[in-house]
Amino acid sequence: MKVTFLEPSALKGRKNVERVFGCTYSHYPFPNIFALTCAAVVREKGHDVAYLDAATAGWACDRFAEYVRGDDSSAYCIYGVNLSKRDDLAALRLIRSRRGPRPAVIFFGPGPTWAVGDYLADARCFVVRGEPDYALGELVDAIADKGMSLGSVKGIAYTSQGKVSETGERPPIEDLDALPLPARDLLDCDLYFNPKLGTTPFTAMLTSRSCPYRCIYCVPNSLSFARELEYRRFHQNEKPPVRLRSAASVIEEFRTLHGDGYRAVSIIDDQFLWNRERTKAICEGIRGLRMDWGCLARVDHIDEDVVSAMAAAGCRYVDIGIESFDQRTLDFVKKGTTVERAYRAVDIIKRAGISVKVNMLLGASPFETRASILRNMRIVRELAPSAVMFSIVSPFPGTDFHRMAVREGWLTGEQYRAVDVQKRSIVSYPNIKATELEALVRRGNWMFYLMPGFLLRNLTRVRSLRGLLRGARSLARKLSGA
Repeated sequence: MKVTFLEPSALKGRKNVERVFGCTYSHYPFPNIFALTCAAVVREKGHDVAYLDAATAGWACDRFAEYVRGDDSSAYCIYGVNLSKRDDLAALRLIRSRRGPRPAVIFFGPGPTWAVGDYLADARCFVVRGEPDYALGELVDAIADKGMSLGSVKGIAYTSQGKVSETGERPPIEDLDALPLPARDLLDCDLYFNPKLGTTPFTAMLTSRSCPYRCIYCVPNSLSFARELEYRRFHQNEKPPVRLRSAASVIEEFRTLHGDGYRAVSIIDDQFLWNRERTKAICEGIRGLRMDWGCLARVDHIDEDVVSAMAAAGCRYVDIGIESFDQRTLDFVKKGTTVERAYRAVDIIKRAGISVKVNMLLGASPFETRASILRNMRIVRELAPSAVMFSIVSPFPGTDFHRMAVREGWLTGEQYRAVDVQKRSIVSYPNIKATELEALVRRGNWMFYLMPGFLLRNLTRVRSLRGLLRGARSLARKLSGA
């Protein structure tokens, strides 16, 4: 059976959604290795697999429509996040209008996992809930009539006799090493880049799944969010277990990527530094490859020994979630860290010669004020990290903060709606309103990204004219209030 994985063109007048983390519009194009891993699983089962990233390729809606009209796929798979829902359902309507009712359309990711019924428009629509890899492969086999019934595939939803039917829980995958590597060969790797690395060819990598920490607002990477939504449903709101790939598996993937010509990798784990021994083993194993890479980490996992090993192995950036320099706010959001650890982490990373990006959260608690947020911004400027991401707290469905916001009446509307958290607010407090949070995030970006020091630091990292132009476009998107 021919199966095509789609990232549809954005609707006219809308920007491309960033689907790997899932809560903003795209500043620079990232390969969706979550969908690519599923594509590899389906291909291993003997199906003919294709992948079209029409959004990153810059296809207009008309061109995407003509592609669908002339295509002969038996099934389309769309990885959806909350912010992409309108685009994804528009793609479904387009498939039906151009191809009729016959092709199966399979939705997976956190958006469909949360709002299952919204994606089941007809009997040939399906949803894979939670962790999708093996479930999607089995579902494709069932659709292809390979001896499997829909009811035997755990972790899916479909319509039966006009009603939504959901199969039981599929336990989280235990052995991540057994999964095939993402089917990166299906993509044009030249479309993707990360300005924090500054070199290409570039790709992303996942070495673990989920996070055990209890931050009330957190939506980790979008795959982990889908896992959490599904697991909490069956386990009294508990988080799913963290699963790690072995150091040997990670090293082998790096070597494979190096052999395929890749020179830059972003590790997109919710946090990469799970234990010192594993991290140092990975660093030692990839040191000779001379590849540039970066990762995300919690400040309480940063120490000199580990960071020194990372720098020697080619680590070029570390993103850390500081959120606030007010301990009362950190305690409120159950961050589990201290302001002192945040200062120390930034210092350690910078002294190792690695770029550090800090993530800051505006409106994280109801007792924040304009003055306290401006104080956080001044501290960020004084710390002079390589980059900063200012985001406005959002009550994502399934989080403790969502339940709190509904209970306390902090939502600006009657219910949650998906917005770009780097631009828009759907929470409003007595101390600070939504419009002021939006104005402050714009002010923070302009204050930081137009500093001469920031511009000079990043100009020295540019390795080509193309890299300079791509970085400039990314910065323009960030500074835009649109």
